[in-house]
Amino acid sequence: MNWEAISAIGEITGALAVVLTLGYFGIQVRAAREAAADTNRLHRSNGVREIMLASISNTEIRQALEKGLGTSPLHDMFSKELGISKDEAFIMHWTMLAWFWLHWGQYASTVTKKDVEELTGVVQLFYNNPGVQLVWNNSPFAKPALENDFVNFVEEIITPKNTNN
Repeated sequence: MNWEAISAIGEITGALAVVLTLGYFGIQVRAAREAAADTNRLHRSNGVREIMLASISNTEIRQALEKGLGTSPLHDMFSKELGISKDEAFIMHWTMLAWFWLHWGQYASTVTKKDVEELTGVVQLFYNNPGVQLVWNNSPFAKPALENDFVNFVEEIITPKNTNN
């Protein structure tokens, strides 16, 4: 074998190494981007939940939110339907919203079949409660505020299936 052939093999090997390195680098960048997006979604979910939980524990925040957001008629309806006080209806509403955002954060970052199974079980148990369904179906800050993929995920789980086919 002459030096030109050895040189050509070396160049091909070097080019292949560069291509493989760039491919590996691309995979790593994509994984890092997905991890950053997951972190962002979880931080967003936690931030929303913190605000909601603070409003539940602080009467002045509750009153300001109810006035500012115009949710008094909604809370009147929740109060009547659930047989609780209007203040309790506000607390129920915002607590359920905190749960919805928690579940959305979990859904948006699930990666394994086991994660999805766990969340499916929580949704089956939790979202079929009449009080939870009342908030889920009537709050302008529940389904309309969450991603369609998550809403569809929940709806598919809680919607009764017709087994008479």
